[in-house]
Amino acid sequence: MTRLMGTAFGITAAAALAFAASAQADPLLLNGTYAGGDAENVWTIASTCGVIGCTGSVASNQGWTSPMTLTDGRWNFSVTKPDGFICDDGSYQPAVISISVDPATLGGVVSADSNGACPGGILSQTPFQLRQV
Repeated sequence: MTRLMGTAFGITAAAALAFAASAQADPLLLNGTYAGGDAENVWTIASTCGVIGCTGSVASNQGWTSPMTLTDGRWNFSVTKPDGFICDDGSYQPAVISISVDPATLGGVVSADSNGACPGGILSQTPFQLRQV
């Protein structure tokens, strides 16, 4: 009887540990409405994970939408802004804006690249902090 109880306890403990490990390994989803510090840009985000990975979409109150994917624990998406950069010569050029968000801290980085449209190219990176609203 003691051996049977020990075996049952061991199976139960192993199952609990396996469940805890899988719960820890589950990626953090971003779902809801989020804003940055100035609250001018508000994003509505929906994400899900399935057999082939994690995907989602983000829509901005500024009129754009973008698909997003989870890579290395961070949600990533990009948007092309037609007049995103002002070059040294005063001309406007498109910018590819890439955004990466840590779902645990809601901290992120916005990277903007002129793709060489401005002479010499322009690359900028700016950290930001989201908050759920």
